[in-house]
Amino acid sequence: MKKTLYLSLLLILPAALAAQTNKTRTWNATTMVFEARPATLRLAPHVTTTIRLPEPINSVILGDSNLFQAEYSANEPLLVFAKPITPNIAQTNLVISTTRGRQFVLLLRSIGASADEGESGVDLLVTCQAAGVRFIDDTFAAALISETVNLRSAALPLVRPDGSDLTSEIEGGLALDEIVSRQQQQTIDKWNGDRIHVGIGQVREHGSRLIVSFSVINPASEAIELVPPQVQLAGQTKAGIFRSAQWTTVQQLAVNTYRISHRRLDPGKRADGVVIFERPSIKQSTETLLLQIADSAAVDQPVLAPINFRQTNFVEKDHE
Repeated sequence: MKKTLYLSLLLILPAALAAQTNKTRTWNATTMVFEARPATLRLAPHVTTTIRLPEPINSVILGDSNLFQAEYSANEPLLVFAKPITPNIAQTNLVISTTRGRQFVLLLRSIGASADEGESGVDLLVTCQAAGVRFIDDTFAAALISETVNLRSAALPLVRPDGSDLTSEIEGGLALDEIVSRQQQQTIDKWNGDRIHVGIGQVREHGSRLIVSFSVINPASEAIELVPPQVQLAGQTKAGIFRSAQWTTVQQLAVNTYRISHRRLDPGKRADGVVIFERPSIKQSTETLLLQIADSAAVDQPVLAPINFRQTNFVEKDHE
């Protein structure tokens, strides 16, 4: 009788251990990706993936900041931290550029919280490898902010001529086209950027959100195609003998919705738009909200236009 019991236990225990092992999620300790060769990364909710670059980071462009989060800090200039912010299966792209002009194009895929635990591994550490030797000027600009915007002179109230408030229709998206139409009538006194000119218009509070109107002009001799606008909360300090500005923290903020009149701009043409995002409840005095606009052919050279943290005053100026 005892021999039969022992034999049964010997048969059952290995099977139970095997079943438990199959339920354990597997992890990819290190994954290698190469410059100019798109790669797919597998992410999971509640898990942070670390991406190590071969040289300091210049910019991080995330396809959909409502599904994923990607952050980097000047204190760790070679690292980007990415993770899903939705429990569902999701996918978006991530483009990382460095100060020497290298680009790494990644496709982020989240397996979702309900995925089979035995599914193939999640990438924990990703190492980006440079493709051969390149000779690029070390003085590549970290950001193109050529001018300070006078937010008050560019402000425009979100009201109709009859005095009714447009913000009551923002939730349903009914007023976005109207906001863009009114922004098209406004003159921007000062512009940010060189390759692309970006000007900030009305900044309006709507609950916990900010509604920001903006305009873009293509001063180049060739047509450009704009990528969806993004918003950053970036910290900057001055250090060194010459008190040069350095980025300390950069956080991508989730964009709720946006509307833009034209994605493709011929030389000299202007586009107008509006972006709505969740404003952080607090920030440090050294941090600034920035609207990020880039050409699809040069996503590593975005223009960063400062946004006021609070609602701006109204001074109407017609655009001729």
